[in-house]
Amino acid sequence: MSIAFAEGTAPLTLEGIGHHASKFGEPAFLTERRIKALKHYTETPLPGRRDEIWRRVEFGDLDLNAATVRGILSEPLAVLSLLSSEARAKNVFWDAPEVAMKTLPELLEKHWNTSVFAAGATGSTPSGLKFHSLNQALWEGGYVLHVPKGVDVELPFQAQFTTREGRDGIFPHNLIVVEDGASATVIEQYSSREGDKGLCNPQTEIILGRGARLRYILLQTTGPEMVYFGAHAATQLAESKLTFVSAHLGGRLSKTYMGTRALEPKAHAYLSGLYYGTGDQKIHMDTMQHHIAPDCTTDLMFKGALDNNARGVYRGMIHLEPTAQKTDAYQQNRTLLLSDDARVDAIPGLEILANDVRCTHGATAGQIDPTILFYLMSRGLTEFQAKKMIMDGFFEEIMLRFGLDTVIEPLRARIDGKIQEH
Repeated sequence: MSIAFAEGTAPLTLEGIGHHASKFGEPAFLTERRIKALKHYTETPLPGRRDEIWRRVEFGDLDLNAATVRGILSEPLAVLSLLSSEARAKNVFWDAPEVAMKTLPELLEKHWNTSVFAAGATGSTPSGLKFHSLNQALWEGGYVLHVPKGVDVELPFQAQFTTREGRDGIFPHNLIVVEDGASATVIEQYSSREGDKGLCNPQTEIILGRGARLRYILLQTTGPEMVYFGAHAATQLAESKLTFVSAHLGGRLSKTYMGTRALEPKAHAYLSGLYYGTGDQKIHMDTMQHHIAPDCTTDLMFKGALDNNARGVYRGMIHLEPTAQKTDAYQQNRTLLLSDDARVDAIPGLEILANDVRCTHGATAGQIDPTILFYLMSRGLTEFQAKKMIMDGFFEEIMLRFGLDTVIEPLRARIDGKIQEH
């Protein structure tokens, strides 16, 4: 597969990477990791029917050649909220990776391209490595957040990504590092301009120090012609707490990997998500709760609704290493089918190599009881109002976990719009 790099003139080759590195003053270690990722990308075939995790994915008319051509960006991929004077005074860093490589090179050398796909290593990294390596070879734009030890930041950091003119693909890469005892909230949203089509292929790496706390909110609301292949993964040290809440509403096809690794005792993670597919949307979600250290907890709940011909695939895995004794892990997926043609494949999984643990999982799927719908409509509600009331109650448990009215209210409005359209 021939792809292009930089300004649309140099192919994605060693020479193209060298040209880019010299032009933008990229540190050698970042260039080396791009090269490793490029090598893996070019040697790895597109996932097919024999790949269990990808065999249900229908790529359609996705054109990777077009998506990977680099044009000149007239504006940054990410619009970042302003850094408060208080956070700046506490040495919090919040800016583009192109700035971070000049001001915080040690931080990037330690963490960049290590949490999702370790710069060319295959090991125990998740399936979908071709797209993970594609991001790490082509990444451009994104953000870096570094919260120093013991610093609490109350105002949320917000990053808005939108497709850009002349690009059939965007590849932002993000790094969040919350040091020991620090806390922060990050809101990350992906959208597209009306009529845009192509590939949105982001990657977010999260590093939580000992006792660190992070609320991470992921909103995927791209347009109906977009393809979204994202990876968002955390690494947690002792007594850290991750609250990861996501909404998956956009794209004709989306596949999102979300996971966390508990490396030290008493790490806690709460992963929640909602999805709503209409029309011919295909929504795929892969989650991983990877327990390495003892005495850690993960709690996962994903709820979704599918209407018309939409299809959802939820694949979750709780994986416990032999060292992960005293683990408490939970995984639940529930889907509401709003039409006879909607379909969901729920595939929860457990891989337990320890013997003193508590792990449970489950999945349910079903249609709205017509008698409930009839009862509500007989009380004067329209079909839209009745369906909305049922769905509001179904999603409320997840909605509350977003924890911010500035997120919840626009999300409710977007879901209401999808109900009304269909």
